[in-house]
Amino acid sequence: MPPRYPAPTIETKAGEWRKVEILLDGVSVSRLWIVDRDMRIGAAVLKTAGIAGVGTDRKHRKRGLALRVLERSIQLMHEEEYDASFLYGIQDFYRRVGFATCFAQHGFSVDTRKAEAVRSPLRTRLITQADFGQVRSLYERQNRDRTGSVVRQRRWKDFVMGSGFGVSHATVVVYKPGARKRVLGYVHYDNVDDRCRAAEVGGQGDAVIGAIMRYLGERSVLLRRERVSFSCPNDHPVAVYARRLGYQDETRYERNAGAMGRSLHLPRFLTALIPELERLWPAEAPSRLVIRCGDEAATLLRRKEKVSVSTRSSGHGLQIVDTGVMMQLVMGYRDVDDAESGVSGSARELDLARALFPLRVGHMWWPDRF
Repeated sequence: MPPRYPAPTIETKAGEWRKVEILLDGVSVSRLWIVDRDMRIGAAVLKTAGIAGVGTDRKHRKRGLALRVLERSIQLMHEEEYDASFLYGIQDFYRRVGFATCFAQHGFSVDTRKAEAVRSPLRTRLITQADFGQVRSLYERQNRDRTGSVVRQRRWKDFVMGSGFGVSHATVVVYKPGARKRVLGYVHYDNVDDRCRAAEVGGQGDAVIGAIMRYLGERSVLLRRERVSFSCPNDHPVAVYARRLGYQDETRYERNAGAMGRSLHLPRFLTALIPELERLWPAEAPSRLVIRCGDEAATLLRRKEKVSVSTRSSGHGLQIVDTGVMMQLVMGYRDVDDAESGVSGSARELDLARALFPLRVGHMWWPDRF
């Protein structure tokens, strides 16, 4: 007979994480961690519960323990009033608890010889602790409207990984000769021998990006690698610059896996989106939109260019099949027409939804992942 497993318990490390786990005779047999992230969707910032480290010990698998831990975690997220949850997941498992793939894994690569040949009047040097404030400011300016990016608070002071968990990493910054302390750009890369790969880049303008390209090109030559790769979306200034060099797109779209998210408590979720909804709502559009997602409902109201959310709802409204499709729409991974099997409504409701939920290029930089 299999053992009787107790209800999941919760352990908290203030300001860092919550651990939700099932203990058997005092030993953890299934667990996950919840980490706090403030994630952007356009101009809006959502209080997001990141899920990390989901796992069950081998001899206790196939007994539904991970699902129980996830369900208790989602209940905790509701109790603590998160707007959304996000994770990086294996295929076909997390749909069971309302998650759906929300953005692609972006990347591209440039021929090493092309990158090495770039010239710039600027120089690069290794980052110092004194530089992190400027790096954070550059990051925030460049990502302030980047859907999927994480807000880095003032307490942020270091990168924690390269383009993968546990990958050794290093950072160089770009500066102008004679002004060594002023950071103009940066590249955070994998400090390994088997590839030359940037996990995050910041900066814009030919001189700054040229200095980054040349640094990585020279590093790639030393490593004897044919290509320099970037974990970077194709609309980023570095990717746009790289078009002139010729680059190979390496974007990967996963099915029910990878970067996955779901909404939590529809009225609160929509309230967090108000700054972006106000920006997108067309002047000539209806001033009211009822949204129904699963068994939840809320009404968006617009008056004098200001949007509010009401928990009262009447009429059929815009029907969204579940929390995963809701997240896909607001993150711009799918649009209303692509998601037609999961979205329904009147012609006017669908027209407004097309305006409020446009396609976007979402990206979370590797050092912010979990």
